[in-house]
Amino acid sequence: MRIVVIVALLTSLTGVSRADVLELEPFLRSAEAASLVTVPLRADGEMIVNSGSGEIRASLALIIRPPADSYIELRNPGEKALVLSTGQAQIFTPGASKAGDFPLAASFAGSDFSREDLEPFRTARYKDWRISDEDAATVMVTFYPKDSQYSLVVITFDRDKKVPLKTQYYRETGSNLVKMRRDNNYVMVGRKWMPTAISMESFKLRTRSELTLQWSQNPTFPPELFDAAFLARPSLIQWPAAVPAGATGK
Repeated sequence: MRIVVIVALLTSLTGVSRADVLELEPFLRSAEAASLVTVPLRADGEMIVNSGSGEIRASLALIIRPPADSYIELRNPGEKALVLSTGQAQIFTPGASKAGDFPLAASFAGSDFSREDLEPFRTARYKDWRISDEDAATVMVTFYPKDSQYSLVVITFDRDKKVPLKTQYYRETGSNLVKMRRDNNYVMVGRKWMPTAISMESFKLRTRSELTLQWSQNPTFPPELFDAAFLARPSLIQWPAAVPAGATGK
């Protein structure tokens, strides 16, 4: 009983909630587990980039291989990226003779998504974290990255699903909010919750990029897709057939 009283007293003096002390780390481990897949998943959809010069749209295919390797390709102009759970990341830009390194801060296809933004949630990427706010539905956590283009990352998680709903990115100071991401319209794919709408907004540039995704489980794909040596070769992706104008799909 004395130990409980002491913990409660220290908690009130430091301003840290008991939920922060007793529950945050297991919650984050659950969130990390929720970002891992046990069977391959594929998303087909579209990337839309809005800037001062207009709007650019491109068909997109995203394949995730267990536990967290990602391959993403745009049908036109054909940019491809490979982000592996080992830390290796390569990108191929049409016109190049071969794929090259994909740095953390580099943009994918001129969008607001950088390579770092495409990586799954991992506690190992952060040196510290703490609860900023919480309610019955959500938990907001402030993270302090280790090696990153960002000084702070603030993620609001769905408390039950353990998935990110909103991510705020800061550079240099804790008040310089540069980007905001939202993951919306989650659907259950197998046993995993996956977002069907993702947006990223860059405030200084006044640009916004959006992904609309339709997920499927256990897609067929050649193993070469996850070999960086094949990125510069002709596409190995089988694209879905276009729906004729005026037709309705089921």
